[in-house]
Parts: sequence; C-alpha cells; structure tokens
Amino acid sequence: MKETISPRGSSECRACGSRELVSVLDLGEQPLPAEYGSTPDEVLERFPLHMRICSNCGLGQLGEYVLPERIFHDAYPYLSSASATWVEHARQFASSMADELKLDAHSLVVELASNDGYLLSAFQKLGIPVLGVEPADNVASIAREAGVPTLTEFFGARIAEKIFADRGHPRLIVANNVFAHIPDMHDFMAGMSILADDNTIITIENPSFAVLLQNTLFDTIYHEHYSYLTAHSVRVVAKAHGLELVHVDQLPTHGGSNRYWLSRSKLPDDSVSATLETEKRAGLFDPDEWLAFAARAGAAIEGLRKWFNKRQLEGDVVVGYGAAHKGNTFLNAVGEASKTLVYVVDASSEKQGKFLPGSQVPVLAPEQLASAQPTDVLILPWNIAPELAERIRLLAPNARIWIAQPAMRQL
Repeated sequence: MKETISPRGSSECRACGSRELVSVLDLGEQPLPAEYGSTPDEVLERFPLHMRICSNCGLGQLGEYVLPERIFHDAYPYLSSASATWVEHARQFASSMADELKLDAHSLVVELASNDGYLLSAFQKLGIPVLGVEPADNVASIAREAGVPTLTEFFGARIAEKIFADRGHPRLIVANNVFAHIPDMHDFMAGMSILADDNTIITIENPSFAVLLQNTLFDTIYHEHYSYLTAHSVRVVAKAHGLELVHVDQLPTHGGSNRYWLSRSKLPDDSVSATLETEKRAGLFDPDEWLAFAARAGAAIEGLRKWFNKRQLEGDVVVGYGAAHKGNTFLNAVGEASKTLVYVVDASSEKQGKFLPGSQVPVLAPEQLASAQPTDVLILPWNIAPELAERIRLLAPNARIWIAQPAMRQL
C-alpha cells in the first residue's frame, strides 16, 4: 500500500472531519486515468483506488496518493467541447441562468475549472462578461485562443483574493464537475465565499453519490474524483464558510447529477429538504446498501470480463468508442481480458496516437472506427451513448453496438 499524502479521504472525512470512514469498494491499484502511454509497452505508475464512505455526512471519498498538480498537468487530455451533448448542456445552462439571474453586460460569470471555455463561450454569446480559471495549461490555452479570458491557476482562497481585487464580486460562480476533484474542499469553498456577496449565486454540479450507489455506477470512481458528493456533505462544507445550500436541481447527466445552489443571503427552499430525505431513503447511511453496491459492482466487472472472453472465442473483432476516464476504471478492473479491444476511438486530439492507461489499448481518431472492420463496438462513456451510437451507425454500420453499464446490453 502506497503511503497517502494526507489523511483526507483515507482516515478523515474531507467534508465534516469525522474519522468514521467505512471501506466500501476496493478496485485495486490503477494508473491515473489521464496518464496515457506513449508506447504500447510503457508501464505506468499505479495507485490504490479504494472508496470509503463517511458514516456521518455520507461523503464518498478516495485517499490522497497524488496531488492535483500531477493530475491536471500541462497535457491534460479531456476537452469538454469534444462532446455535442456537453456543448448543448452548457448552452441550456447559460440561457436558463441568464434568465433566472437577469445577467447582462454589467454582470460577471466566473467558472472554476473552465476547461476549453465551452460553457463560458455560451455566456459570451449572450453578451455577458466571463472569466475562467483552469489549471491545465494546454486546455486553458485553447480557451484563450477561442477568446475566453482564462487564468491558469488552481483555485482556492489565494486566487479568489486576486480575482476579487481585479474584478470584484461575480453575479454567478460556476463549479461544474470540479468540486469532486479538489482534495481540500474547504480551501476551495473558502475561495468561493471570498468572491460571493449577498447577490452572488454559486452552482456546483456533480454526479449524485446516492445515484451512483443505487445504480452501481462504480466506473465513475477514479483518482481525479477525490470525493463523491451528497447534499448532506455539500451543506456541511458550505455552512463552514458562511454559505447556505438553498436549492438542488436533479439532472440526467452522468447517469444522475445534482446542481447545488449556494447563497450567502437566501434561505433553503423545499428542494433541499426533499433531496436530503431522498438520500436517506436511498440508503446513503445504510451499511447493507453499501455491501449490495459492492456486490453489484463485482458482478458488472465479471460480466464484461466474460463478454470479452466470449467475443475472443468466437473470433469477433471488438473496438471501443470513447477513451473516457470511466472506461479506464472499468477496463483496469476487468484486467487482462480488456486487451481484447483492438483499439478505441476518441474525438479528443489530446488522446489520439496514445495508449489507454493500464489496458494499453491504442487510441485512434473516430474516422478510423471501421479500419479493422469491427463486428462489435463497445461504448465506454455510456452517459453519452445515444450521441455516440449515431456516429457508430454512420462509421461502422454493420457492427453491433454495446454498453456495459449497468450490465452488458446491445443497443
């Protein structure tokens, strides 16, 4: 067992500080999902992927074995704009928030972990000033080239002071699919609190941990996700910094996400109490539910392993679509059988020409999907399966299309 950098996530809860963490699912040692190999023989460093749950606030969490500086480096491969689904999600969010908050040319929207500027560009098209904060230099550069002003920094209290001095209080702070990536949740929340005045709304969007448990979405567990959020845990961290959880939206993204609204001045509405109660009813604090989740995860892993072995015995040609982090978790949990994949295609130019971490499967451009004349295509990012299935039917019309979550099925 590698020694952790900090006790957070392994023996101490990141949200409430409790030491009542319970081991729920151990996926063994796996490479970092964003560290792609340069050659098929490259051996990548592996780290424990062991999820625990805080029995006090319900936060799911991993121990710290690497810091964000290593994960979100200057060659981070994920580009949000590569998915039409996410671009449309961003457009709808920008439009609805502009209407709800009456944003205009005198407002400011700050997005934390703004990636390639895909969301902020939607606000810009509405005439609303924006500022992005993105730690991965290669991704931030893409945003700046597209005209989205972006700081290349890891956000926290120190950077918040700088932004406040330069730009004042934003009307909206957006933290989409980033709060789970932060080892020190309190420093990040402190930064948002520094930027927020009584008129500021903060939105935190992340997959729901309660949904993850219910639907056995174990493949969304990987090293970049230090934490797995619940309304209970978000409320705890917010309150510690003078903020209140005032509203929760349920979203279909990632199999089931929550958008948490925080404010310094507003009061919670009925959606907050309803979400807290739903989490309790879903078994968030029930050890029997945790055990059942782990058993279902093991069955899903074994199901994909058997499917690969069957395809190999029958002489089928299997390729993958989408070099997603969740796919890397799944393939590494499956082990040697995952090398049945001849290759995976992905729209991100940052991944093409490289090899998946651990399984060492080559990554090609989508236009090369049919190059091996596949009989079967496995979609790894099942959360955007409808979008990818349409592309597959155009590029490889004779291939069968599959997803492996929550169990193997043909589309």
